[in-house]
Amino acid sequence: MEGYTHSRHSVYRLVYHMVFVTKWRKPAITEEVGDFMVATARRLCAGYGGELISGETDRDHIHLLVSLPPSWCPTDAVRSLKTQLSKEVHADPYYDSIIKKHIFGDAPLWSPSYFVATAGSVSLETVKGYIESQRTDEHKRKYEKRSMYWKS
Repeated sequence: MEGYTHSRHSVYRLVYHMVFVTKWRKPAITEEVGDFMVATARRLCAGYGGELISGETDRDHIHLLVSLPPSWCPTDAVRSLKTQLSKEVHADPYYDSIIKKHIFGDAPLWSPSYFVATAGSVSLETVKGYIESQRTDEHKRKYEKRSMYWKS
């Protein structure tokens, strides 16, 4: 049974595609911050007994392909990941200063909304390929000035 996780009392394959967007979709995630977030998400998923299969960021969102044990409810995993990613980014003065250029005051890093779907309806390779294409030039959005609060 290749691709399945075996535990003492269960065999499972629960894979979720998660997307979190920054507050007001501000382009606050640089490549450096994104790499830190993906590494942190990998460590957090391992701590939950799961695995980060793939993760990638764009300027205003993060995609995660996560395998979790059945004991983790997807909404609890999303809440924990968003909270911990935000705390750890803000705990580092360098990353916090980058984020604060776009998200001011005490506003949270993440929008309260999120996307989560099981990855069973399409092949894992398709979802993984999509996530890994986030930083490619053809995927990048054209950021344009939309309000008086825009910061370069």
